[in-house]
Amino acid sequence: MYKLPWSTTDNQGGWVEVTDNCNLLCPGCYRQRLTGDKPLEQVKDEILGCKKITHCDTMVIAGGEPLIYPFIADVIRYTASLGLKPLLLTNGKELNDATLHELKNAGLKRMHIHVDAQQERDGWPGKNETELNELRQAYADMLWKLKGIQCGFHITVVQETLGHIPAIMEWYRRNMHKVQHLSLIALRGIPLIPGIGYFVNGSEIPAQKLVNSYTGTSGISITTKEILDCIHNVYPGYLPSAYISGDALQEINKQLFIVNIGSSRSFFGVMGARSMELTQAFCHMFRGRYFSFIPDPAIGKKVFLLSLFDKQMRKTFRKYLRHLLKSPLEVFRKVYLQSMIIQQPIEFIGDEKNVCEHCVNPMVFNGLVINPCELDEYRVYGDPIVPLKNQTERL
Repeated sequence: MYKLPWSTTDNQGGWVEVTDNCNLLCPGCYRQRLTGDKPLEQVKDEILGCKKITHCDTMVIAGGEPLIYPFIADVIRYTASLGLKPLLLTNGKELNDATLHELKNAGLKRMHIHVDAQQERDGWPGKNETELNELRQAYADMLWKLKGIQCGFHITVVQETLGHIPAIMEWYRRNMHKVQHLSLIALRGIPLIPGIGYFVNGSEIPAQKLVNSYTGTSGISITTKEILDCIHNVYPGYLPSAYISGDALQEINKQLFIVNIGSSRSFFGVMGARSMELTQAFCHMFRGRYFSFIPDPAIGKKVFLLSLFDKQMRKTFRKYLRHLLKSPLEVFRKVYLQSMIIQQPIEFIGDEKNVCEHCVNPMVFNGLVINPCELDEYRVYGDPIVPLKNQTERL
């Protein structure tokens, strides 16, 4: 795999949060409701500051729930005016045709919708991940009908989810032309285990005050490898092309990146590591920054030119040619790219705190560039939480 070269000051993405208000509870959420809506001018300052520091291509607009923020269209409009691609991260509860038209006119380029079975959604009680593909399809159809805003989904993976990953993947690949992205995010939290305490600037935080904490590690220990293994049980040739490692534990793949290639009717294969490296390098060479997603996922057959340099792409191209032999009309169908990320978020393993070596979407907070997953540690305690063995263990 190709180790992505992104860094804090040379990154493909940035992150801004417009509110910590939300209309849904999601498992593993790192955001407490402390301050409510931010003033619009503050949001603009944070976007501009993040752009200047990170040289990002995309700005993720998040929360809380950004669709309940009263100035969300203004935020998107300002982001687009800076030459950035606005990407909205939402739970989708407030989505309707009128809102989508307003956001499209403001310049929104992509929307990622968080839908999973751990949420308590009105009208969807007790539904499992396979059954929730129906809701995901409704959102995907809504965006496809509108045109102009790319569609993606986030799913928090818990033990009960693992058995549904094949059905999620089948649905995702079937919607190659409608769904441009999927993130499978392993549930993480703060494990309460004997011998480990959590400190900020030398002061221990009482266990009862730790938000998003779990007794033990059994519910928060699913790895990117386990998720990938679930996929390989059904799609054995499904290979990541790139990765990001942990900062403290570099042997852990915190994020695995996969790029699908196919048409509205057929799946041809995945992009290889060499193709990922070349596209990132050429973009940086000619535009001065890395990219997160292309403006038009209907990339066309020119993508197969990468097979000249990439063994994996040659396999994908050969599969495309076999499809042509079986169904010559395939030549008239568009060829699409579809991205996927398998994530293992911020985690506490023993007395190590393991975050991504370089966050893919850093944000600005009080003049500092930080990881969004650590934002509440700064907001509540002033600095990040550090795990330490207790005094007896240290001796």
